Amino acid sequence: MSVPFRSRPHRLPRQTTALAAVILLAFAVLSAQKKTTTRQKPAQKKTVPARTNEAAVPFRAGETLQYVAQWNKFVTAANIRIAVVERRDFYGHPAWHFQAAAHTVDPVRMIYTLDDQFDSYTDVVTLSCLQYESYIREQARTLDVIVPMSSDPQAARSNTHVYLVLPGTRDPLGLLYALRAQDWKREPSLRVPVFDGRHYYTVLAQAEASSGDAVIAAGSFPVTRIALSISENGHELPNTKFWVNLAQNVARTPLLIEAEMPFGTVRVELLGAPPL
Repeated sequence: MSVPFRSRPHRLPRQTTALAAVILLAFAVLSAQKKTTTRQKPAQKKTVPARTNEAAVPFRAGETLQYVAQWNKFVTAANIRIAVVERRDFYGHPAWHFQAAAHTVDPVRMIYTLDDQFDSYTDVVTLSCLQYESYIREQARTLDVIVPMSSDPQAARSNTHVYLVLPGTRDPLGLLYALRAQDWKREPSLRVPVFDGRHYYTVLAQAEASSGDAVIAAGSFPVTRIALSISENGHELPNTKFWVNLAQNVARTPLLIEAEMPFGTVRVELLGAPPL
């Protein structure tokens, strides 16, 4: 039986999780959960035939992209990997399994140790989230959070609570792949709900009229530049702006993610040149 995402009785304090927020395009302020959730046994993997009504996407299983994150334009803060792990069955739904991992590097690691992993199981037809997982390892803090979700009030998974969300809800990691799946020439804006397990956001993504080129270490490449504004309870998050620069190649590879946040600016840059 699904339970509404607002049904949790406790209200927990928020905590800034800087690198994780930038990696996943969300959200300068995240909540911290005091209880650790036991990791579920993954659904049995099955071979899932392709469906003719699947969403057209520019990525494929096995794709792995490596990034480096800089803080305030000059301090290299972290190495980041995002991957399309596989296309699989997930509790009876054909799903993409996306994964992101972040690790701080010296000298930042000497001050703040961070080894986080995020997993998204995303429906191949609607690109909506089926389950979002975060495994936080920051300093002495360990936090595992698993968030099953569905827009179907009758959805059930054995003894697991399923959060009832709006149709089309993404998780923070799945949002990045949804941006890649969008045909920005035909549809220059996208508004989607995003749920991270504690907070419900509305993200408005808009293609800028004149995107130009993105300059990274591997060179200068033409991009489609997407500006994101993030709102909660009808109010835009203050001092928080994101831009995602997608290469104008077949894969719409994210070349550069930029953020302005209350604690400073962050730049997440692809290592190496994008594929043609």
